[in-house]
Amino acid sequence: MVTSALGIENDPAALVAATQDPAKRAELVRLNNEHRQALEAMRLEAEKAAAAEQTARLTETQRTMRAELEHEGWFKSGWRPALGWVFAFSLGSLSAVMAYTIVIDPTVVGDPEFTGMLIWLFVTMGAALGINVRQRTVNKALERGQQPRTFMDAIRTK
Repeated sequence: MVTSALGIENDPAALVAATQDPAKRAELVRLNNEHRQALEAMRLEAEKAAAAEQTARLTETQRTMRAELEHEGWFKSGWRPALGWVFAFSLGSLSAVMAYTIVIDPTVVGDPEFTGMLIWLFVTMGAALGINVRQRTVNKALERGQQPRTFMDAIRTK
């Protein structure tokens, strides 16, 4: 392709000889620049198409999110609180059964499996309470117009 554009024989030696000729070398530089410009134009066109595709995808995602947020209903916003109440009821029931079992037979506390379940119950309730307290603290800070501090913020200031 290059040799035909230069009007020389299709031979490596002829191509090397053509690079020694200033006129042929100038033609090679011109061809190279045209080729580079064409490749750059193709790259820019591909980037433009990719950006348009990503914009369309993000626009559709935002449209979907807005539609979900605008929809009101118990299923959308009620399943988390419902799950929380089920969880609380389950832990409460388990606590009541375990307390009743201890009242009926106090020696059951010496059983490693029972004690393990008791520890699991306290750890689970403590974790749920800790998560709730943390989120409530964040919500209070946001209501006052403050940005809540993170653990890393506290470390940085000391």
